[in-house]
Amino acid sequence: MKITGAVLCGGVSSRMGRDKASLNVGGRPMIRWVVDALKDAGSETVVALGDRPDLGLPYLPDKEEQAGPLGAIIGAIEHYGTLMVCPCDVPTISPNLLREIATRSQVVRQPVVLAHSGRLEPLIGIYKEEALDILKDGYESGARGPKLVLSATDYATVTASPDQVTNINTQEDFECLLPKFGR
Repeated sequence: MKITGAVLCGGVSSRMGRDKASLNVGGRPMIRWVVDALKDAGSETVVALGDRPDLGLPYLPDKEEQAGPLGAIIGAIEHYGTLMVCPCDVPTISPNLLREIATRSQVVRQPVVLAHSGRLEPLIGIYKEEALDILKDGYESGARGPKLVLSATDYATVTASPDQVTNINTQEDFECLLPKFGR
């Protein structure tokens, strides 16, 4: 199965107060950790979702404003097909976890396979082309996040440790992260 890596980078980083994708973590931009994990996990191509030509990746702008991650995922599935998705602000994402998600996606009937770290991680996982109608129906009903449209029968999960899926949303989160990368 061909899988495109898709890095969600369309948010405004309001809680951080500055762009998260380009924050320096361990000597390189935060997004590079995610890109490398997606590639190590088997994504042939990795694209930035959001209007981000500055990141040095192929990118796919949102079709409309305020589309949220759900709109970005829908647009990317329509353009690329099956996606391995991860936000740009999860630099500790494990290639092993992503490989496990990809492997599981090949043996389950559900159109979505997500990380679960004690809570569902709806922005870390595989979205197969078969998920498109479910996602579009939810989007047309006003939802802007996949968690709001997926029912338990739509997805399978892979267990992740919380440190593998930690989002860096605030300056405090960022400061706590730095020692893990030698700073």
